[in-house]
Amino acid sequence: MVIVPSVDVRGGRVGHPVGAGGDLDPRALAARYVAGGAAELHLVDLDAAETGVPVNAALLAGIARSCGAPCRLAGGVASLERARDAIARGFRGVLFSSAVFGDETLLGRCARVGGAIVEIEVRDGRLAPRGGDPALVERASALTATDAASLASLRGVRDLYVIDLSADGRLGGPPLALLERLRSAAGAGVAFHTGGGVRDLADIRALAGWGAASAVVGRALLEGRFTIAEADAACA
Repeated sequence: MVIVPSVDVRGGRVGHPVGAGGDLDPRALAARYVAGGAAELHLVDLDAAETGVPVNAALLAGIARSCGAPCRLAGGVASLERARDAIARGFRGVLFSSAVFGDETLLGRCARVGGAIVEIEVRDGRLAPRGGDPALVERASALTATDAASLASLRGVRDLYVIDLSADGRLGGPPLALLERLRSAAGAGVAFHTGGGVRDLADIRALAGWGAASAVVGRALLEGRFTIAEADAACA
C-alpha cells in the first residue's frame, strides 16, 4: 500500500477541512513531505470542491511540476476538459468527483483517462459529490455507494477512491466496513484507494492488511502523529 500525503489548499494556503494547517505555504508542506520520503502527493483544491472555481489551479500545477514526486489532483474535478488540462499541466493523475456518476457515458469516458481514479464520496450510505455540474450532482446523489461501485465496475473504472465524509479530517478511523461492502459490489479487477479518518499506525496496518492500494493521509501527518517513514514501515 502506498502512503500518499495530502496537501489541501484553500485561498492559496494550506486549508484542512477542520482548519488544521493554519498559515502554512502549500509549497513548503509539499516539499516537507517529499523530503520525508513521500512517493506521491494528493493535492486538493478545496475552493474548487466547495465553489466550483479552481482558484488554486496555477499554484497546485506549480507544485506538481516542481516538487519531485508524482501528484494527483483532487477537488471538484468533474469534466474531461479539466482532467486533461491537469494532466497537461504536470499532474500524474486526477480524482474525479462522484458527480460523474450522474452521467454513465461520462463515467465510462473518465475511466479511460490515464491516471484516473473515480471518487465514491459517501455520507449516510449515499453519494455526496463535492463539486461538479449541479445537474450531475443531483443525479449522482440519488445513488447508494454500493450501486455506484457496481456501476463503476460495469463502466470500466479500475480505480476507486472511497471516503466517508462524516469522518473526513476528524480522525474517526478508516472506513473499513464501507470498503468491504464496496469491494463486494464492484467485484474483481477494481483497486481501492481511501482517505479520511486515519488516526495512527494501527489504522495504516489495518488498511494495508485489508488490501487498499493507497491511503491518503492528511491531518495525522500534519499534526505529526507519525512520519511517512513510520507509515511506510507499517505497510510492510
